[in-house]
Amino acid sequence: MTRVCLPLLFLLSLQQSLLSQRVIEVSYTQDAKGNLLFSCNNRAFCPYVLSVSFTTFQNAKADHVLPYEGEVKPGMNRLFTVSPEGAGDLQIKYTSSYQKGCLHPSLHPAFTYVLPIAPGKETQVFEMNKTPGTDGLDSGFVIRLKMQQGDTIYAARRGVVTAVHTNSAENDAGATATDNWNLVEIVHGDCTFGQYGVFKKDGAFVHPGQTVEAGTPLGLVGGDKFGRGSDVRFNVSYYQGPRSIPLPMQFWTKKNGKGKLKHGGTYISEHPQAVLLQETPATPASKKKGAVPAKKKAG
Repeated sequence: MTRVCLPLLFLLSLQQSLLSQRVIEVSYTQDAKGNLLFSCNNRAFCPYVLSVSFTTFQNAKADHVLPYEGEVKPGMNRLFTVSPEGAGDLQIKYTSSYQKGCLHPSLHPAFTYVLPIAPGKETQVFEMNKTPGTDGLDSGFVIRLKMQQGDTIYAARRGVVTAVHTNSAENDAGATATDNWNLVEIVHGDCTFGQYGVFKKDGAFVHPGQTVEAGTPLGLVGGDKFGRGSDVRFNVSYYQGPRSIPLPMQFWTKKNGKGKLKHGGTYISEHPQAVLLQETPATPASKKKGAVPAKKKAG
């Protein structure tokens, strides 16, 4: 049996990593031939880009180009195999890093969104500067829709809820500034991410891992007391390296159809079925078109 020599410091760091239950966990098992089978457990509800680098790699060979970089989907992912080579003991030491998103997102900049507010609701739209936050989340949003506290926020596009952060009372309490927005994040089919805010404390209706359709209620608007009144904030972006890059958006609005929103403009929300169902999977017809039902036999 080939021995695998790992420094004590690495073993301790690996143990601490396992205890902390990271969102992306890289590990390996050893088979009867001494091969190390590397895998990754993605505990999130969206893809991540994973990098694995070796700082010690002796008497070893891999079946994948190193350093490893690949896209890992939610759940378990097989990565690569490291095999013993030569007469000495196989010695390795590795580090891993990861970033939310896809290696090559299939962007659809011409996609038409519905306004994330109730149909028939009128709102004034403003653009905002987008500032980076922590943990891959953003503390700013691209558009702001003037609303009333307690109004409902709706999904502007189909996707899977990846994060719900609505435990802060600062916004409702009238804090003059905060980096702790109450928000919901949703990953779309093209690996872009929509972020919605500002929610009332504990005001979300959805949970991570839930699939939502365009027009699904997400939660209640919180009380933004920064002198502007309550609002809905929304942006769509994709992750490229360490940065989140915002995408321009076009929306369907009543009387205007689809198009870009103008800063300071007033719009009425409309959720037509054709727009809501753009990405809804088609269900097979129960009967073929034009088929005639079979006659029942006389009893």
